[in-house]
Amino acid sequence: MQFLRNLIEKQKKLYHAPDSKLHKVWPLFDAFETFLFAPDHRAGQSRVHVRDYVDLKRVMNTVILAMLPCLLWAIWNAGAQHFHAIAGLIAAGKTTAAAYVPGWLQGIFAPNIAAPTAFDNVIFGLQRMLPILIVSYGVGLGIEMLFSVIRKEEVSEGYLVSGMLIALIVPASIPLWQLAIGVAFAVVLGKEVFGGTGMNIFNPAMMVRAFLFFAFAAQMSGDMVWVAGNQSPVGVPGSLIDGYSAPTALAVIKSSTTGASEALAAYGNGAYSHANLFFGNIPGSAGEMSKLAVLIGALILVVTGVGSWRTMVGGVIGLVGSALLLKLASGATTGPLSLAPWEHLLCGGFLFGIVYMATDPVSSPETNVGKWVYGVLIGLVTILVRTINPAYPEGTMLAILLLNAFAPGIDHFVVAANIKRRMARA
Repeated sequence: MQFLRNLIEKQKKLYHAPDSKLHKVWPLFDAFETFLFAPDHRAGQSRVHVRDYVDLKRVMNTVILAMLPCLLWAIWNAGAQHFHAIAGLIAAGKTTAAAYVPGWLQGIFAPNIAAPTAFDNVIFGLQRMLPILIVSYGVGLGIEMLFSVIRKEEVSEGYLVSGMLIALIVPASIPLWQLAIGVAFAVVLGKEVFGGTGMNIFNPAMMVRAFLFFAFAAQMSGDMVWVAGNQSPVGVPGSLIDGYSAPTALAVIKSSTTGASEALAAYGNGAYSHANLFFGNIPGSAGEMSKLAVLIGALILVVTGVGSWRTMVGGVIGLVGSALLLKLASGATTGPLSLAPWEHLLCGGFLFGIVYMATDPVSSPETNVGKWVYGVLIGLVTILVRTINPAYPEGTMLAILLLNAFAPGIDHFVVAANIKRRMARA
């Protein structure tokens, strides 16, 4: 490591001084240096100060670590769902194993289509997830670096987490050009126009999801879920492009004429059983499928103190409590209102949203009471959209974006109430 440190110090002379040859791109060099090493900032000799290696980059890395279980499951499950779909097409006589056209990474390892192995699942998952990660980070960081050079500011670390979140909240089947447009929209209009990291009102990753949801509804609609293909030319057997989809669990509930729990259990010979919903053996957006992986990530965030447990618990209380009250008040025996309150935690992306999105420190309240209120309201709005709004089966995205806008107001009233109580005691 000392060799790398010496190399960085030697090259630093070309960037750091105002009159140096490459000073205009100093923010890029500084971002690379501080990614590798702790920032070397010290207070003066006569000043009292505290120095800690836990800077913003290290906090962001903790969040990325917490998302790794979701990413690993996404890689596995993208392949598992793909080969499950291929098996269904073969069984229906719509294609054959011999007609299967491997993707770019599969071509190296020659997949076993007739009896795919765990290795085949991983290879296909990497084939789909690696390009999504590259586009997410490449486009987003490229725009961040451009704005940093123009503004002559340090490259912010916030996108280290946003890039991973974006890859996990889009389906593995999404066309990469659509993802690139969504990332550019969210970073420029949802973040940089407000001043960059720490200034944005809305969560940038959720802005990407919202943009894609409304701009490209065919791939991001809330009632259908698409299985990733190998991106072979359209019409080639085995490509699965625009050819294999199924209703989401919440869409099954929305259109059911029986009890919601019974409709879930009966769909697809147990495809949406409680076990499959919890462990993530279902198609869907990459990171939100496995509730077990999300809970592991939540534990990491809470133990390290990076994520607010108040927001997470408040969200669960708001979701389950409002679902229970609406079910008792309506007396519904069919549709979303009849779903058991705890089953709402297994359906859709609420757990992923409340753990990774709602706890974003920039777009959420700062006060402890505000975090409780914020979480409870997200759960409440999610249930209202799921059960009452006929247009959208899922409500997490809309709930978080709405409460992002109200987060400063929540803090304002909490602080004002605290001041009023203290003045009354004086």
